[in-house]
Amino acid sequence: MRRTLPLLATLVMLAGLMSLGFWQVERLAWKEDLLARIAQRVSAQPLVLTSGDDIAKLARETHDYHPAVISATRSGASVFWFTQIENAPADIAPADRVGYHVLTPVRFADGAHILLDEGFIPARLKDQIGADQDPRPETEQNRMQNLPVVIRWPDARNIFAAENDLERGLVYVRDAPQIGRHFGLALPPVIVEASQTSTNANAPWPRGGQTRISLSNRHLEYAFTWFSLAAVLVFISGLWHMRGRRMRND
Repeated sequence: MRRTLPLLATLVMLAGLMSLGFWQVERLAWKEDLLARIAQRVSAQPLVLTSGDDIAKLARETHDYHPAVISATRSGASVFWFTQIENAPADIAPADRVGYHVLTPVRFADGAHILLDEGFIPARLKDQIGADQDPRPETEQNRMQNLPVVIRWPDARNIFAAENDLERGLVYVRDAPQIGRHFGLALPPVIVEASQTSTNANAPWPRGGQTRISLSNRHLEYAFTWFSLAAVLVFISGLWHMRGRRMRND
């Protein structure tokens, strides 16, 4: 029994480590396929989205990261998603790398709505952007004609994300249906991200072109770590059992 229990514990831990390693191998294949699909889609011919029917035809499996153009009108106030700038100009101040994305409901000609991510602003400009918003949706300032966008399904909420504070206009997860309910609008889960960007230091804010195309892919490294730990476990367990055998023979 003294030898059996450690052996069983070793087998249980070995099974766990090997399972984690094979899981990371599966994740590696999934991530590589995702990156290949993103690379293919971002260079595809843009879709034209002009109505709720166009939005209803979108599917995450085939349209996530797909370029498009929209013609729509801002439909009320924006909320601000706390994040970091993704594609930063070379001369941007370090303090300006943290801020918000401006999320605005927009309305198509048929009355359907979708959430538009207009791009990034530094935190110091949040109050200014909010004050500059024109609450009248039919003004020329609020009309967008053939705006280049990227179709996205935002990441789901995880256990580390703070709750959205829509009363203060702050969100930590881009939950379009929840934002829509706050404004009394029916917003689909899919959103569109403005894709126009500028490297000019004097370009106006918010700045689009913030779609995250480069995704972290360290699954091979993680798989190697788990398999290495499994090998170390086998080695140490083997030494322990060999030492015990020698002691019994002596």
